This record gives sequence, C-alpha cells and structure tokens, in this order.
Amino acid sequence: MDMRSFLIRKAIYLVITLFAILAFNFFLFRVMPGDPARAFIGRGISPEAVFIINEKFHLNDPWYVQFWFYLVDFVHLDLGVTGSFRAGSPCDAIIIPRMLNTIILVGIGTVLAIYMGIVIGKFAAWRRGRPADTIGMAFALTFYSMPTFLFAMFLMLVFAAQLHWFPLRGAYTDDYNKLNLLDKILSRGYHLVLPLIAFTMEIMAEFALIMRNSLTDVLTEDYITTARAKGISNKNILNEHAMRNALLPVVTVMAISIGWVLGGAIMTEIVFSYDGIGKLTWDAVHKRDFPLLQALFLIMAIAVLIANLIADIVYTYLDPRVKV
Repeated sequence: MDMRSFLIRKAIYLVITLFAILAFNFFLFRVMPGDPARAFIGRGISPEAVFIINEKFHLNDPWYVQFWFYLVDFVHLDLGVTGSFRAGSPCDAIIIPRMLNTIILVGIGTVLAIYMGIVIGKFAAWRRGRPADTIGMAFALTFYSMPTFLFAMFLMLVFAAQLHWFPLRGAYTDDYNKLNLLDKILSRGYHLVLPLIAFTMEIMAEFALIMRNSLTDVLTEDYITTARAKGISNKNILNEHAMRNALLPVVTVMAISIGWVLGGAIMTEIVFSYDGIGKLTWDAVHKRDFPLLQALFLIMAIAVLIANLIADIVYTYLDPRVKV
C-alpha cells in the first residue's frame, strides 16, 4: 500500500472516530441530571423563559433532531453559547483568547520536556548501572511521583510569595493591552517562568523514564552487538542504530502530549491562576456551564486525534517494519 492509500485509510478512520466522539460528547451532557435551561441562566428563571430557551436550543425536540442540529452546528464551526462567562456569548469567543495562553505555556513546555526527557533518558541508558544512571533516574522519578500541584505551590510560595522574584498570578499584567509589542512579550515571559517550570518538570520525567527503558532494551538487541563487532563507533551505534528504534514508544507518548496542548495543564493553571484552557475547564465545571464544557471536550478530542494521526505517519519513517 502506498502512502496515499495509507493517508486515505487513516483519514476515514479519523472521520469515524470523530463521529463517535461527537455522539459521545452530545449524549454525555444530556444524560446528566438537571434542567439545561436553569443551568444556563440560573435560579429564579420563570417557566416562560425556560420554554423560550428550550425552543431556541431545540431542547424540546427528540434527541435525534437535537443531534442533527448539533452536527450541523459542528460543520459550521458553531460551538454554542456560554451560560456563565458573559452569558449568551459564543463559546469560541471565550475559548480562543485562553487557548493562545495555553498554547504558549503548554506548547513551549512540551517541546522543552520532550528534549530534556530524551537527553536525560539517552544519557542514563548509555551508562546503565553506573552512578550517572542512578542519579538521572532518581531525578526523573522524583518529579514523576511528585504531585503537580505540590511542586507548583512550592515554586509559587518560595519564588513569588517569599522572594517576590515572579508574580503570583495571571498570564500577563493588568495593563497588557496598553503595552507595546516588546513589553507585551516581556510581560508574558515574566509571568510564564514559574508555570513553565512546573509544567515542564512534570512531563519531562515521563519522557526520561520511557526513553531510558526503551533505549536500554534496544541496546541489548543482536543487531547492536553485530554493529559493535563491525567496529562501528559507539557514537554511531547510539545515534544511528539504537535511537531510531528506541524513539518509537516516545513518539506514542509525544503524540498524546502534543494532542493535549489544547487541553492545557489544569493543575498548573489553577495554582498560578493562569488564564488558559485548563483553568477555563475547571471554572466551567464549577459553574456547570455545559455548552462551554461540551465545546472544550470536543476541541481536546480533535487535538488528540490529529496528533495520533501525525504519530502514525512518523512511525512509517522511523521503523520500516511498520506496514503502511
């Protein structure tokens, strides 16, 4: 099968999976207890207002009619309207500004975590059984087992509350819109330092452990022994022979991590009051804003689907044994 047929087949699978996600996302919030109209407006709403809202959003129609309108809205990229954040505003108007903040934080953090994790795992695996391996894995396991919110709170209490080196909250200063471009970049960077450290160290440890274990297994393979017998240098054995196959499990985790870039880092964003998708999701749960939650879950699911499609394509280049 050539690459074109492979991509077409994967695209078909993606569409089928997306439809299943849409159906699950639709029914999930309709089987939950409570009146959607009252959750949308709040207590004290009149029966007449409930009827009007139900008619406007087709809540009085059968479920299959509601699902049809839901699919039509999805095709037109209409994510609905929020009930708690500027009630009646389109969900995308609430999500997009916070999505930018999350992409900056989680995007940069994910890239740094992947690079640092691969370097640490590679360093430890090549020196397995030595003190460098023990120290590297102890470092990774410490952050892997530590709750994210605990490390984030430590950074905030020490470097923000006590030393006053960094701000306590927010993604930028309150007068951000009045600043010029350079000051905006500096403001974001200044507020980004502590959340970025907390998020990066959280997922870096996972990549380091996976990279170390995967590379350790690869280095015991027969073709590595054959490469050494041929007189190939250790550097070439590591970089040209072992790393290519050892990266396969890392790519899987990488795809999931990149897919969740749009999902944000809920614990990190909550601790630092960083206005991103993660904190928005938490606030929407707290305020029972079902339309906004439905839109957020859908965006996260689509991001993971696309990331896994990219991972499948990368597999075919990393390992020729993977059938196209």
